[in-house]
Amino acid sequence: MGVTQQARRSAGVAAGVATILMVAACGSGGGGGTAAGGGDRPAASAGPVTVEWWGWAPGYEKAAEAWNASHPDIQVKYAQIEPGSKGGYQKMLGAVKAGNAPCLAQVGGETLASFLVEGALEDITDYAKESNAKFQPWAVNSVTFGGRQVAVPVDSGPMGMFYRKDILAKHKIDVPKTWDEFAAAAEKLHAADPKAFLTSFNPDDMYGFSGYAWQAGASWFSTAGDAWKVSITDEPTLKVANYWQGLLDKKLVDVKPAWSDAWFKDFTDGRIASLVGAVWMTKVLEDSIPKTSGKWAVAPMPSWEPGTTVTGNVGGSPNAVLKGCAHPKEAVEFATWLSTDQAAFDDLMVNGGLFPTSADGTSLPAMKSPRPFYGDQPVFEVFSEAATTVAPTFAWGPTTPAVNDAFNSAVGEAVSKGGTLADALKTVQEKAVASIKDKGLSVTEG
Repeated sequence: MGVTQQARRSAGVAAGVATILMVAACGSGGGGGTAAGGGDRPAASAGPVTVEWWGWAPGYEKAAEAWNASHPDIQVKYAQIEPGSKGGYQKMLGAVKAGNAPCLAQVGGETLASFLVEGALEDITDYAKESNAKFQPWAVNSVTFGGRQVAVPVDSGPMGMFYRKDILAKHKIDVPKTWDEFAAAAEKLHAADPKAFLTSFNPDDMYGFSGYAWQAGASWFSTAGDAWKVSITDEPTLKVANYWQGLLDKKLVDVKPAWSDAWFKDFTDGRIASLVGAVWMTKVLEDSIPKTSGKWAVAPMPSWEPGTTVTGNVGGSPNAVLKGCAHPKEAVEFATWLSTDQAAFDDLMVNGGLFPTSADGTSLPAMKSPRPFYGDQPVFEVFSEAATTVAPTFAWGPTTPAVNDAFNSAVGEAVSKGGTLADALKTVQEKAVASIKDKGLSVTEG
């Protein structure tokens, strides 16, 4: 029910976004846009069509190779770039402005509206409509603005708790089912081993923090009429901030930049015993800390209230057709195959830890496959259940990169200089409002 409610809300927000942003700016439907450099789309030529594709998800390169081997008329040229928030999005937008962007790009669901504001997306409605029945309806809604589709769904990011079985067992710590139990476990572990922490807090990871807020019922962005409403300091978000502030003040969590070598080393060395994160971390941990294989397991995300099950979401990256694409029809054809072909997506689950949005995704063999890194636990079964309980209240706004920069700066300074997360979020709220105003859009504060 959670996913369905979320879809309805996302659809409503998308319609509001379209009104505000004048979605016609993202290109005329059915291939009426222009090619890079402002000219008409090139006429069909002899030989295979080449579709350039940028992304960073594990398994994408192998998927492109599999497609190319069986589709000689459409060849995909894949280039792995830095993840979006680490420079990939700036690279994409810069290429669009320069007129040399790829046809297809991995763009997080949280960033689609930002790309729409920049006029960086093509309208692919006419190319995609015949295959949309292959996806869950909420997934199509999430990439549709004002009735016009700009991307092909791929995956979602329901959250769970990754934990070291051996470390918790050594110290006789039960897997926490609630956040109160999580705090108690953090205190018990650190008391038993002052060099060990139950988890880390990443001051440069807005998306991870947003997943916690999402679970708590936060609603950072919404629309009313032709105006955006920004509520980054709403009650659920401050509840989450105060919770983590308590752990930070007691020095019960490690503090490290996300994705840093030091962060992964702490996991390898057993200094960090758990991570509450999205399903796609399944593969990230396997690839990044292989020496700990067999020692990990996955449990549901801790809940705020005993006996309740509500889950946050982090990520989910559709493949968007960027402005100027000379071959949008072929780009959509490949992107649809990638997300709906049973063999292709089963490989993405195995090799990339991606979680499907296709209508028949739960029937994929990988959904029940044991994973050696997690002691042969079929971890995707945990996330399959989690996907049905994602909180329905959360939506992203039109200036996510700017908000991300503000979060990293304000929260990073608060953690390093003894400030509070609550005060840092007030700064993020102010800068989020200002960033939307700078785009010439109407905005109010929640």
